[in-house]
Amino acid sequence: MHGMARRTRGVLLLAIAPVLAGCVAATSTSPPPASPSMATPAPSVAIASASPLAPIPSSRTQATIDYLVTRVTADPDDPDAQLELGLALLQRIRETADPSLYGPAERALQAARRLLPQDPAPLIGLGGLQLGRHEFADALATSRAALVLAPESPGAGSIMVDALVELGRYDEAFPAAESLAERSPDIASLSRLSYVRELQGDIDGALDAMHQAARSRGVAPENTAFAWSVIGHLERLAGDPDAAREAYETALDLSPNHAPSLAGLGRLAIGDGDLGTAAARFERAGAVLPLPEYVIALGEVEEAAGDLDAARRQYGIARAEITLFQASGVTVDLDLALFECDHGDPAHGLDLATTAFDAAPTIRAADALAWCLHRTGDDSTAMTRSDEALRLGTRDPLFLYHAGAIAKALDDGGTARERLTAALEVDPGFSATGAADARRLLDALDGT
Repeated sequence: MHGMARRTRGVLLLAIAPVLAGCVAATSTSPPPASPSMATPAPSVAIASASPLAPIPSSRTQATIDYLVTRVTADPDDPDAQLELGLALLQRIRETADPSLYGPAERALQAARRLLPQDPAPLIGLGGLQLGRHEFADALATSRAALVLAPESPGAGSIMVDALVELGRYDEAFPAAESLAERSPDIASLSRLSYVRELQGDIDGALDAMHQAARSRGVAPENTAFAWSVIGHLERLAGDPDAAREAYETALDLSPNHAPSLAGLGRLAIGDGDLGTAAARFERAGAVLPLPEYVIALGEVEEAAGDLDAARRQYGIARAEITLFQASGVTVDLDLALFECDHGDPAHGLDLATTAFDAAPTIRAADALAWCLHRTGDDSTAMTRSDEALRLGTRDPLFLYHAGAIAKALDDGGTARERLTAALEVDPGFSATGAADARRLLDALDGT
């Protein structure tokens, strides 16, 4: 497994932050300052505590939640309080990666929807929640319901684009993203335009959209940091590690301990061959935001460094985190498939990848299925799926590495050399173990 979260998957709420922020701005009343008396939510709302893997610290968002809980407890039919509570809980999920908060957020947003049947904001919040849970078909239906109420809503349009992309309906998603950015060129729409361009291999176009997003006015520093972290990711794909490093550092200046930017610096360190620094960056990112993506990346760094016991410990932690997400209703079939194929049971991974591909034949699902087929010995079918994964022109180094390894297994040396070389040229730090294996395979080709 070489990273559980992509630009619009795994940590989807990072990408929809500006959309949800717009909903909050439209409805929010300021809570009083945080105080000891607000430390615990009212029991009647049953907000679950954080995972024991990563205690959640106090924050302004938590103070807001505590305040809103008192309002909802006093008057469950207060529509604004229910809406604000649901959105604040989504924000807290973004801050903490605590999936147990999805349930309380959903209950608050459903209450707001009942109390505000003509307001698109509860539906936009619910759509964001469904994206976070990887319920993409439901998110698409919810976005369309919101668009009936507000046909020009950029928030609803953003949810729709994300859902279409994650369902593999690219013929609809790509023009929808272009249209959304033309109508409402803000950080939310421009980040989606950037992503669909990236999927098609247009890295220059993706960078242009994200630079526009980073210049958006009136955006919270955290959201601008998100834009700069994506710029860093794209600069890595463009083969400019210096520009990528500058972008990540800009993001960290805006939002210290910004987890995606810390992880980006970790991947740059892998590319530099500095596994010690890479491990420190991923460890710090995982401490800030306990997502399996960062824990797995740390495990792979430790595995590449030869510390197999430490790597196994990290993979065990990642498995526990994945279990927590599953228990909170998050669909993780595709992400878990890659994890199983690399660090667990490839046959189980193949079952999961097949299920995910059948549900949504995205290029990511095609890549995961190809890799699991390869890991279980069916390289001929794997190559067919790998070609599907590359059909849009994506420059994702993980896809290229997988395609090269599959071609090598089929004794197609020319294709293998081309794709493995491309993976390392695009981003030599895409994965500590994957990059090492790509170099090993290229050495074997050169020796034949």
